[in-house]
Amino acid sequence: MSNIYINLSATTANTDVLKDEITFKSDPTITFVLTGIDEAANQALTLDINWGDGSDVSFNQKDLVFNYKKESIFNEMLYGKLGGTILDTYEHTFTPSTSSFATSLTAQFLIHYNNGFYANIFQPIKLVRESYYDNIKKLGIQSTQMTGTSGSNTVANLESKFDKRTYVTYLNN
Repeated sequence: MSNIYINLSATTANTDVLKDEITFKSDPTITFVLTGIDEAANQALTLDINWGDGSDVSFNQKDLVFNYKKESIFNEMLYGKLGGTILDTYEHTFTPSTSSFATSLTAQFLIHYNNGFYANIFQPIKLVRESYYDNIKKLGIQSTQMTGTSGSNTVANLESKFDKRTYVTYLNN
């Protein structure tokens, strides 16, 4: 699991922010941490998250009344966000395309504030599919056997140190 921290100072005008592209291998589960977005001047009322991979858009809205019986007050204490906030942590699992080696997409966070302004944050993500060698990790020789009268051909049983799978390999010298 990986974390992406998104920070933004107080928003006093409509703002579009393009973050730097981040590259991940395999099927990452990414946690987007939005607690670094400043709400001292204006509170976020709605948060729309488009993950960029074709999954459903997530619509989040701040409650009119913060329910202290059900909700934790840790964000209020740690980040100074009184009355609760929708700018919390959000988790999503991305799956790279099987038809290409790399997939580029952009996660979008649209925040509407109580003063009428918005912040539109774009986080480009590049997903790289694991190769055959990434899946094996590290190999160890389990056994070898010489075949033929000349002894130039060898069958080797190689074991992956990652998942203990055995790969039979024919070596022709």
